[in-house]
Amino acid sequence: MSSREGSTTRLIGAIKPLVPVEAKRAMKRVVPVRYHGLLDPDWHRRTIGNMQYWDRLGALQLDYLVGHGLKPEHSVLDIGCGPLRAGIHFIRYLDPGRYAGVDKRGDVLAEAWRFELTARDREEKRPKLIALQNFEFARLGRRFDFAIAQSVFTHLDLNRIIRCLMETEHALVPGGSFFATIFENPAGKRNLTDIEQFEGGLTHFDRDVYHYDLGTFEWICAGTSLRVEYLGDWGHPHNQKMLAFRKAADEATATANTATATSAIEAPAAKPA
Repeated sequence: MSSREGSTTRLIGAIKPLVPVEAKRAMKRVVPVRYHGLLDPDWHRRTIGNMQYWDRLGALQLDYLVGHGLKPEHSVLDIGCGPLRAGIHFIRYLDPGRYAGVDKRGDVLAEAWRFELTARDREEKRPKLIALQNFEFARLGRRFDFAIAQSVFTHLDLNRIIRCLMETEHALVPGGSFFATIFENPAGKRNLTDIEQFEGGLTHFDRDVYHYDLGTFEWICAGTSLRVEYLGDWGHPHNQKMLAFRKAADEATATANTATATSAIEAPAAKPA
């Protein structure tokens, strides 16, 4: 950074506390993304909310997967990785080249690459970050032992969740696991009312922020190589629950799952002669 750029940065830093928040937000809408860091150095972190839990939730995700068998030699697909709250922990734990993070916002990924990762993280650990709009994981050119989506399904409607799960099924190695959090609707699909998941935190049946019941995911997995398992509490500060989607370890098991799902569908009655 030149002395002139340093002076400009210091000046902006001195003025920022005097500028109302709404004025800052209005400025960010018209200022190019490459200058957002001058207005708010942590803007990329704020895109996922809950800044007060930045360190806690990042470490929690790594610890949870390690507790469920993750080892440094495994590969991890971090779906909706955003500014790498969990990604920095996975990258430093895993062997080089074993982490891939995907998110729909390329600008956030670029900022995280610059400011969350050290030179060693980038050069020695060789993580892969890629912007994807529709969970097209085939573009990564590999399959993964583990995948995780923390607070992703909580913001997706049902069809988007189905797309994510169908793409993840292909992205996992046989025997791989996909961990995803939800806000739970314990009463099931007949409950259409809002649920207070934590103090002041309402979730909804058919709009963001969403809640879902386990039966919905069992229905999605029917006829696929995936089997859903309810794991429940995992230490999330806002009461999100954990699900695990296990991919069958062999084709025979996957075929059996499909056959079972097909046999459960009632055949249409024969037409009268």
